[in-house]
Amino acid sequence: MKSVMDEPVTNGSTEATKNRTQQQDENDAEMARETDEVLNEAKAAIFEKLEDTKEAAKRLWKHGSYALEDTVSELVHNVKKHPIGFLGLAFAAGTVLGILLSHSSQQADTD
Repeated sequence: MKSVMDEPVTNGSTEATKNRTQQQDENDAEMARETDEVLNEAKAAIFEKLEDTKEAAKRLWKHGSYALEDTVSELVHNVKKHPIGFLGLAFAAGTVLGILLSHSSQQADTD
């Protein structure tokens, strides 16, 4: 009795298998190249967006620091122009803050 294992393998089927394997390898390589291209494009887009965001943050920081400097200089100017008014305002704010703190500490003691 002959088995399938005893039959010789034909070159046609081996050649077809080699061709399919080679074609699959080429397809895999092409897919890998396409994937690399897409990843590189995505990386470039992300880095470009990060650079834009970094520049926007620098502009915002600079604008904020200028606004703070202007506010402080205006406050100093107003305090020098109306010292008694600002002294009264500071006294009133301190009084209100003191009352609120003593009230909150009394509530903490009763809890």
